[in-house]
Amino acid sequence: MSPVNFGPSDVHNPRGVPFGGMVPESFWLTKALLFDFDWVVRDSKNPNYAKADYPEETPLTALKSCYRTLRSFEVRTAVTSNLAQKTVVAELSGMNLAEDFDNIRCFEDVTELKPKTELHLLSLDMMGVKAHRAVAFETTLDGVKAAKEAGIYCVGTPDLESHADMVLKSFIEGPLIHTLEIIDRKKREKLRIK
Repeated sequence: MSPVNFGPSDVHNPRGVPFGGMVPESFWLTKALLFDFDWVVRDSKNPNYAKADYPEETPLTALKSCYRTLRSFEVRTAVTSNLAQKTVVAELSGMNLAEDFDNIRCFEDVTELKPKTELHLLSLDMMGVKAHRAVAFETTLDGVKAAKEAGIYCVGTPDLESHADMVLKSFIEGPLIHTLEIIDRKKREKLRIK
């Protein structure tokens, strides 16, 4: 049985990943994370990653470990960018991260770029995930607009606080499960308001 079919918080961590005994119920709400390419690049160079939780030697190896852990929990990951695919794939490959994403959608894949929704919706369609099950991590106002217009909960950088649903400095500055728990709690609060 795959972990996405497991029940709520009374289920023990199915993969034995070193984040503690129980998997929070809200962990299972999010099935896909869409990262803006610039977010990935920022995180790969962030010296403030959670060293206690990611004992790797560099932010880049911590980020790779984080993406692999997401995959072990069957949370899908994607990269979206208004840049050319050749540029994005080459840089991700150079960082040894390209294979950690389920799909990479760029300039050539769509007719309309961010702030239009096509990149996000195509990426979700390729992964078979509905918008309300996804979270987009965006670094620009155009990206935030595209994600929100597509019905995707959007996490922005601190300078986008008044536009995004929530903000984070980095995806790897805290433990992965804790970060996902915070995001899902905020998503639930937003759903109750509507």
